[in-house]
Amino acid sequence: MRQGINLNFVRRRRNAPDRPLREALELCRNSGFRIVDHLTPVLDADWLEQAERLRDEMDCLGMTVHQSHCPFFRYKPGGLELFAEYAPRAVKAADVLGSKILVIHADEYREADSFDFHRILDKTREYLAPVIASCAEKGIRPAIENLFEDGFGTRCGERSRFTAQTEEVLAVIDSFRGSGIGCCWDSGHAHCAYGERMFEEFEKLSPHVICTHLHDNSYGHDMHKAAFVGSLDWECLMTHLKNSGYSGDFTWEFVYERFPDELFPDYLQFVHKTGEYLIRSVSPDNIGRDKTI
Repeated sequence: MRQGINLNFVRRRRNAPDRPLREALELCRNSGFRIVDHLTPVLDADWLEQAERLRDEMDCLGMTVHQSHCPFFRYKPGGLELFAEYAPRAVKAADVLGSKILVIHADEYREADSFDFHRILDKTREYLAPVIASCAEKGIRPAIENLFEDGFGTRCGERSRFTAQTEEVLAVIDSFRGSGIGCCWDSGHAHCAYGERMFEEFEKLSPHVICTHLHDNSYGHDMHKAAFVGSLDWECLMTHLKNSGYSGDFTWEFVYERFPDELFPDYLQFVHKTGEYLIRSVSPDNIGRDKTI
């Protein structure tokens, strides 16, 4: 099992412009990371040139992009139209970067006054179908991410976010059988959605999990923290990954932290060391083989 990290997180600086691409890549490499989770900003006019430059920089450093994240527009007006415009760019950018997986949020369709599972599933399949087909043409595996109910656009206590429940993720995957589709299992989202029951839900998704977003949180908030700073049971997480036969990457997805430049290399090295500790804790040679604890 290899460790990866979200490159956007590494690029972002505290109270300063983003780090240059080369500097961010070298920070990752010097901390032990050789693979990253990244997609060039496909809303930019020069998105394709950016993808090509990143590919060349990573080739020079012996690094790779293994998974990318399709842009999502849940919190913007006209989200479905924006998805239709920019998701095809995401597939092409991922292909240029050499990504094997494209992670997708399947929550762009939202009904204002109701939450009808079957109608939403039909609409979701409709807007995802061109992207799933394009991924198949490029040899990229789409991965539907498990989300959590955020309450956006609803009255108190109502549902609004599709794929915030395991059965909805499974329904989307099942509707595209034969396409290579899988699931990106997000530990922080599962913890927000289910708390201590998150591993029961993981068992339902585990046959389909092809990649991960791993991060910690507490109190039901999506905090995207490093392991062991929240209340997620990391030993239990690793045991379930091992017993499921998962053999993909261990990918950190951090978002909010902004460390000063002087401290950031030490933080990245600590994160990498933490990942190595967790991977060793389940005997990496047995990942994908040993089905017993």
